[in-house]
Amino acid sequence: MSITEKETFRIPVKEGQRILSLCWRGAELVDLASGGTRYRLDGTVELPGVFFAYHFNRAVVSNDGNYSVIYEALGTKGLVLRGNKPVREINRSFYHAHVYEYPFAIIHLPDGRTAIAHCPDAYNKIEIEEIESGQRLTAREGDAADFFHSRLQATPDGEHLLSAGWVWHPLDAVQLFRIRDTLQSPAVLDRYAHLELPDELFEVHAAAFQGNETLIMVGDNGGEPGEEGPFLARYDLREDRVNLKRRLQEPAGTIMPVNSEFIIGFHEHPKLIEIASGKVVKRWSELDSGKQNSSIIWHEEKLPPLALDSNRMRFAVADSKGITAVQLAEN
Repeated sequence: MSITEKETFRIPVKEGQRILSLCWRGAELVDLASGGTRYRLDGTVELPGVFFAYHFNRAVVSNDGNYSVIYEALGTKGLVLRGNKPVREINRSFYHAHVYEYPFAIIHLPDGRTAIAHCPDAYNKIEIEEIESGQRLTAREGDAADFFHSRLQATPDGEHLLSAGWVWHPLDAVQLFRIRDTLQSPAVLDRYAHLELPDELFEVHAAAFQGNETLIMVGDNGGEPGEEGPFLARYDLREDRVNLKRRLQEPAGTIMPVNSEFIIGFHEHPKLIEIASGKVVKRWSELDSGKQNSSIIWHEEKLPPLALDSNRMRFAVADSKGITAVQLAEN
């Protein structure tokens, strides 16, 4: 099986119009941080009727499209929305907040409720709450392991929660939790949830769920300068083990699984990577997708807004003149 570029769309924006965030919502793209500017693939743009008087620059949309959350990536403030209507404000600890990405995820729990996972009280303490009421489902006392949670993600079935953050001094790492376990015994969230990883993945720079049963991780072996090398590992969530590891041709950065055989890496520019070989089989060199390779991004001056849709095999990258959206297809 191979992956091809089915269609590419270019949506221009007017001079001076700034794109703050980017998410897929149905067949169009939306900048929720700007108040909900809608970008259609035919090139038309619908400006928002709402203005949020704060410097939000990230957004997440729930799988069913009913809720979204906007937040400041290197700040402490977020806002839960139903449609364009604010529901409640959320916050995180100030501690090193200017250094690494705000930890946040929307979860569709197995019992049908929509919840959020974030760190409202401390950098190392994840809480799961009902999205609208704020009712805390993991209330507990006690200290938590010293881990800077970031880039939280949940599987579509609401069974697993991932934190792709870091530990001092600094070292990129991941934590993985079974959500059912955390709801039954919230103290689970306060322990180190170590994965058995190969030595080649001494440091995990990015990770993403591939459906409900697989976790893809990219990182390196932490060797001396000139000796380190980027690696990929595929982790089976049902069997709790790595079932594939491969040296990567080059760093992947932020990743988006496409199907069971390919991922897109967004380090410097989007690139289609074959999992089995670790080789780049296609590049979009004309698109600047930034150099993020960690949750620590304070030093990255330019991180273009990205919209990733693994389920529909599509992505979008924004620049100062507009948005490029790419639709992939299986052959």
